[in-house]
Amino acid sequence: MASRKEQKEQARQARIEAEQAAQKQAQQRRLGIMAGVVVIAAIIAAVVIVIASSNTKKNTVGANETNLQTGQKSQKTYKAVAAELKGIPQHGTTLGNPKAKVTLQYFGDLQCPVCQAFTLGNDGGGLPQLISGPVKQGKVKLTYRSFCTATGCPQNQSTFNSQQVAAEAAGKQNLFWDYAELFYHEQGKEDSGYVTPTFLTGIAKQIPSLKLSQWNKDRKDTKLAAQVSADNSAATADKIQGTPSLIASGPGGKVTQVPAATGIPSYSELTGAIQNVS
Repeated sequence: MASRKEQKEQARQARIEAEQAAQKQAQQRRLGIMAGVVVIAAIIAAVVIVIASSNTKKNTVGANETNLQTGQKSQKTYKAVAAELKGIPQHGTTLGNPKAKVTLQYFGDLQCPVCQAFTLGNDGGGLPQLISGPVKQGKVKLTYRSFCTATGCPQNQSTFNSQQVAAEAAGKQNLFWDYAELFYHEQGKEDSGYVTPTFLTGIAKQIPSLKLSQWNKDRKDTKLAAQVSADNSAATADKIQGTPSLIASGPGGKVTQVPAATGIPSYSELTGAIQNVS
């Protein structure tokens, strides 16, 4: 049997060991908490970096993807546009003789790269030939109507409305086609955020005869926004699936949609539809 002294020593040793164990557990808990804090901080920092990087990338892409022209380059581009449209009457979004027997409705989106190819004559697009031929000759009039595709609606509805109304506002000065063609010439990468007030104003400034103050005022005209909305509704009613889509109508009331085997209406497809309704 242990003596009283030995019992006291054993009790003291047990207490010391218990205290040491408690201290060790407390230390482990502190280390665990600190590790958790470090991990959480690291996660928060990573999230902040990702968000900042994303915003920076978006802003950078938006800035870098714009093809807005200035100086001699913009003057050269507008000179080519003006030469194409010279001598052809414009009224609102309509290009051509208002008494022309055949009307072509062109449903388009200013950010649509396929519309760009069609309008500028790339990849077999037939619009330049149509303008220099039947439109200039007074046989066909061309009316542009807005239909959101590439811009991406409804998430980018505000952007779509702004860009289309900007062109419509130029149309109030009978310069719609000048504005639209410049936009297509300087179109940026789809959905890159390049369509900003600066870009839209930059296009307007390239048209020498456009009165900028009046254009800015007209952009606030609610009738123009209503027309953009009406165009979209008309496209839906006509079961139009994409842009560019063209509908030809003739003097006898005959209507046909222009076929597009490659997605980009060719000149032969355009003239074929015109003949069909004439």
